[in-house]
Amino acid sequence: MVRRVGAPWAAALALACAATALPAAAQVPPPSYASFFDRLPCVQRIGRCFDATIGGAPVEVIADQAEFEKLKTLLQTLNRNVRDVHWIVRQPVAGSLALEVETRANAFGLPHVGDEKEEPDVTVYALDGQDLESKPELVADQSVRVNGQAVVTQQETLTQDFLPPGRYAFAIKFLGQKNWDRKWVFLTVAK
Repeated sequence: MVRRVGAPWAAALALACAATALPAAAQVPPPSYASFFDRLPCVQRIGRCFDATIGGAPVEVIADQAEFEKLKTLLQTLNRNVRDVHWIVRQPVAGSLALEVETRANAFGLPHVGDEKEEPDVTVYALDGQDLESKPELVADQSVRVNGQAVVTQQETLTQDFLPPGRYAFAIKFLGQKNWDRKWVFLTVAK
């Protein structure tokens, strides 16, 4: 099930992102098994151009290709829409903190995506059939235009401020001053 984090949590996420600094340690770019183009290093949208934390826990690169392949096989059985998961939160996250997503451009990505322009766009995929409270909402996407007008789509926006226990994938879109990048992250919410 796909859920986007939004009102009333969009404002809370914006405050959390602005109020809390991420650790100074920079993430390593995804390993050699991940494809990327050296001249345009953020264009494949594999998350190498920004750092993130979820519920205060660091988002780490999956450095081992065997671990990546094992997770990829598992995710294909749970949700075929989840792809390119090169990132993981190793420790379980409390359900009350799981929607606290913080991002910032790292030293590698700063020249390509620039400083953060707005709060991250987070899409939540519940992988174990968790029932998430949400409401349908019409959203204008200013980056896609038809005849000069922003495209309007319907999305499900979370109305709860926690996630129930289980496995999740987050697609975190970092919106920078110059460009954007996305991390697909696997995490577990603690019981």
